[in-house]
Amino acid sequence: MYIPANFLQSDINEIEQFLHDNSFGTIVSTNELHLPIATHLPFLIERNGDDFILEGHMAKANQQSELLKKGKNVLLIFQGPNAYVSSAVYDHPNVPTWNYQSVHIYGTVEPMTEVELHTHLGKMVSLHEGKRETPLNYDTLPAEMLKSYSQEIIGFKIVSFNMEAAYKLSQNRNDADHQNIIDDLSKDKKNRSIIEAMNRSKK
Repeated sequence: MYIPANFLQSDINEIEQFLHDNSFGTIVSTNELHLPIATHLPFLIERNGDDFILEGHMAKANQQSELLKKGKNVLLIFQGPNAYVSSAVYDHPNVPTWNYQSVHIYGTVEPMTEVELHTHLGKMVSLHEGKRETPLNYDTLPAEMLKSYSQEIIGFKIVSFNMEAAYKLSQNRNDADHQNIIDDLSKDKKNRSIIEAMNRSKK
């Protein structure tokens, strides 16, 4: 990923929080014809020193599942908020641009065992049910139903060996331009998350 120096994010703690906040990612691999193939999935993220272990699962009917069983290297892409930035807010001529946050993780796939898959699914449900007033308990679901569904999916772990993070949040602009961009973006409620990210990047 091309990352100008102004927009390089190297704080591992910040990247870890970003991954937890934006854990629905895209897994990209290449097939036998060297063509890229991608699937959009939720992931469980675990820190391992300066690296990460990411868990996911997908349908066996997905053609990418056969590639993952072979333990190939893959690319994971995680996107944060993004927004168009108009140069009309500057007091000098310039071109428009786009603000965004993105993390790329390169890793090696390790297939899960049946027991590991069961544990993974339980953790995934617990994580996303945790804040509900009446959360679903994975362990109370009918065993036969879970077995049937589990036979239709594969589980896998991805151990990272390289990572790139780009936070393009107008860090290269002076204070006046930065504030003008925020004021302009504030006119649309959908930009709230990118504005929060921009404010954090200035601290």
